[in-house]
Amino acid sequence: MAGIRRILQALLYGWLLALLVLLRALLSLLRRREGTNDDEHERKRARTRCVPIDEPAFKRPDPLVYDQYYLIDRGINVTWDNPDFGIFQGGVPVPSHTLSPDTAYDVVVRVWNASIDCPAALMPVHLSYMSFGVGTTTHPIGTDKIDVGVIGSANNPAFARFKWRTPPAAGHYCLQARLDPVADREWGNNLGQHNTDVVAAHSPAHFDFLLRNAVTVRRQFGFTVDAYELGPVEPCRHRPGDDRERQARHTRPHPLPTGWSVDIVPSTPTLDPDEEVPIKVTVTPPSSWTGRQTVNVQTHYLDASGKPRPAGGVTVTVEAS
Repeated sequence: MAGIRRILQALLYGWLLALLVLLRALLSLLRRREGTNDDEHERKRARTRCVPIDEPAFKRPDPLVYDQYYLIDRGINVTWDNPDFGIFQGGVPVPSHTLSPDTAYDVVVRVWNASIDCPAALMPVHLSYMSFGVGTTTHPIGTDKIDVGVIGSANNPAFARFKWRTPPAAGHYCLQARLDPVADREWGNNLGQHNTDVVAAHSPAHFDFLLRNAVTVRRQFGFTVDAYELGPVEPCRHRPGDDRERQARHTRPHPLPTGWSVDIVPSTPTLDPDEEVPIKVTVTPPSSWTGRQTVNVQTHYLDASGKPRPAGGVTVTVEAS
C-alpha cells in the first residue's frame, strides 16, 4: 500500500513540476515576442511629428488658379491680365486701370480643383495688393475660406470674395491671390497675379512700372516683349489633334505685329537686395494703326549659371488715340 502511495505522489508532483516548467517557458517566449514588437515599432516610428502620407488610398485635392509662374516654367505663354480675377462695384465689373483712390470695391477670385475624387474644404485664399510692377512689396487685404468641389461638381469653380478699399494715394495697383490648402497634389499652381493697365497711344504710348529685387542677393534683370492673349473660351469638346493644337497655340511665339517697336529703359538693370527702380516703357505703333493691341512685358533674372528665370511681368493694352 505504501508503494502505491509513493507512485501516486510521484505522478502528481511530476505533473505539477512539468506544468510549472511549461508555464515558465511560455512566459519567457511572450516576453521575447513583446520585446521584438517594441523594437520593430521603434524602428518604424517616425522621427518627426509631421509625416506626409504617400499611399494611393490617400486622396488629395488639386486647387489652382491661373498661375503665371507655373505656366512659364512649363514653356506656356502667359498674360498678366488674369482671367481668374474680377473687380466689381455695386455688382458692375470695373477695369483695374480705372480704380479710384480710397474707394471700396469687391474683388472676386475664381478657384478651380483638378481632382476627380477629392474636394478642397474650407481652404484659405489670401488676397493682397502691390504697386504696379514686378517684385514690389505686398500688402494684405484679407482671407476667405471656400469649398472647392471635384471636377464636374456644382462648386467647381468656386469663388473667394473680398472687400478692398484702395489706398488713398492715386496710382495703379496689382492684385495677388494665394491658395493655402492643407494638402495638394500640385503646390506650384497656387499663386495668381493680376497686373494689367491700359494706355493711349499718342504715338508713341508711354507707361512705367516698378521693378524690385525681392531676394537677398544681387541680381541682373532683363525683359522680353510679346503679344500673347488667352483668346475666347473654346467649346467643351474633344477631337483627334485638339490637344496638340491647343498646346501649340499657347506655346508658340507671339511677336508684336510688324511695324511695332518697344523701348525699355533701363534694359538690363542690376539691383541690390530690396533695391527698386522705375522701368520706363515706350511703345511705338505704326502711324496708320487703329484699334487695341496687347503688349506683355515679361521680366526675368539671371541665375548663378546665367540662365534666365521668370521674375514677373505686366500686361498693357495699347489703344489708338
